[in-house]
Amino acid sequence: METQARYTLVGFFVLAAVLAAFAFVYWMQNTGGLTDRQLYQVRFQSSISGLLKGSSVLFNGIRVGEVTDIALSADAPKDVLVTIAVDRSAPVRADTAVNVDFQGLTGAPVIELSGGAAGAAPIVAGPGDMLPLLSASPESTQSLTQSARATLNRLDRVIDDNSSALHDAIAGISNFAGVLSRNSERIDGILAGLERFAGGNKTKPGIYRLSALATSVCASPSRPQIVVPEPAAPMAFNSDKVVIIGDPPETSPFEKVQFTDNIPAVVQSKVIESLEGSGCFAAVTRPIDTLEQSDQLQTEIRQFAIVMTPEPAATVEMSVKLVTAGGRIAGSRNFTESVPLASVDASGAVAALDGAFGKVLAAAVPWVSKLPVEEEPAGAKPKDDDIPEPEMPEPPPAP
Repeated sequence: METQARYTLVGFFVLAAVLAAFAFVYWMQNTGGLTDRQLYQVRFQSSISGLLKGSSVLFNGIRVGEVTDIALSADAPKDVLVTIAVDRSAPVRADTAVNVDFQGLTGAPVIELSGGAAGAAPIVAGPGDMLPLLSASPESTQSLTQSARATLNRLDRVIDDNSSALHDAIAGISNFAGVLSRNSERIDGILAGLERFAGGNKTKPGIYRLSALATSVCASPSRPQIVVPEPAAPMAFNSDKVVIIGDPPETSPFEKVQFTDNIPAVVQSKVIESLEGSGCFAAVTRPIDTLEQSDQLQTEIRQFAIVMTPEPAATVEMSVKLVTAGGRIAGSRNFTESVPLASVDASGAVAALDGAFGKVLAAAVPWVSKLPVEEEPAGAKPKDDDIPEPEMPEPPPAP
């Protein structure tokens, strides 16, 4: 009997301990812990999906309590009544705002209390209410999914209202893309021209020169001094670039070709060098102000370009006139030569121009050297150094 009594006593003690533990847990869940708490009731006018008993209650981001009960309102089926236990030290006022927030992007929902003027009256229970009542705005419980759904609905209405305008805009973009596709090569050319105009092309052009005639024509000078002015030329040829007549090749453009000087200046220099090398002239020079009147070789550049049709070729045409010191034209002749391009590129263009110009020099220099020399007319005024000194008069006889 004594053993059975001990077992009964131990059983009652274990049962009492279990019941005490359950009571403690129930009290902790409903009163919010060991601190002094104040119960409030919050009325939500929309869904509070995800909010559970035990969810945290924050005041300005600081945890001050938890949710102790969630129930539907008997007089308003759309409303939800949530009971919260909040630390009495939390400054909950009649104008405190209530919202549902989330702890992190995917965290559990919590009730967020905020605001309230320092001079506002504390919230108290109204007539017929067991607990002080806080009301949340309808937007306070709107979830992220609901916000996204509402935004998409508004966007869908905007698209429906402007479907015709959007269709026209898309059609216009499609037509514009087609025009760009059909004119892509022209657009590339325009952009390349703008880049060159703005100095964006960082590639330095190749510098080229022309060659002078290296053949000796006369064994000894047969003509007096001759002056070679700079050739006259149209504005298109008064440049240091290769002139292209026709459409230049797209794969091998000539814009990188550049001579050492403008074409007329280069031609003048090479004509002088060729006349000097011919050995037919006593002296060859550029115009000088202090120089006495001499024969002049006047030239005009009429063509100095790459002609693309029918086949790419370099064409050089020059008019040559020999004007004597007395102002008479001793001879006048046009020289035209053409050389096809061995390769349609910068070096091929310069080589063809140099070849055509060399043929012009090879024909013009011997022609000029064979022109007759103008003789001074009878009775011409002698030069200062040819005037004889006057004879001194004889002294008178002595008396």
